[in-house]
Amino acid sequence: MKFLLLIHNNAEALKGFTEQQLTELSGGRDHVATLARELLTSGEMVSVLALQEPNGSKDIQLVAGTPVISDRPLLETKEYLAGAIVLHCESVERALELAALIPLAQFRRVEVREIRLDESDFLAQLDEL
Repeated sequence: MKFLLLIHNNAEALKGFTEQQLTELSGGRDHVATLARELLTSGEMVSVLALQEPNGSKDIQLVAGTPVISDRPLLETKEYLAGAIVLHCESVERALELAALIPLAQFRRVEVREIRLDESDFLAQLDEL
């Protein structure tokens, strides 16, 4: 089973912390690096994405067939998607266990969603068409 862990952030909620304090609260860089290496070696971590803050993002929508591009915030919220991790685990319980190890989970929520279609599934379906 594959799972997508959506890591949410709120920069204002973390304003009082320095970068060093956040690193220390997460167990330190060595702890994070060790955990990442273990999960990569076991095959449980498939991919990691860290996203830029949304203030530079753009969105596009077709309106009557014409692309309309906007750089305004999509949502009126202070919380935003900060990154994602793709896991390959035997169960949702294991995915939740690993999600709890993500340092930011101490401060913000991490959403765990099962992936119903991945690249290999998608390509297989294309071949059937």
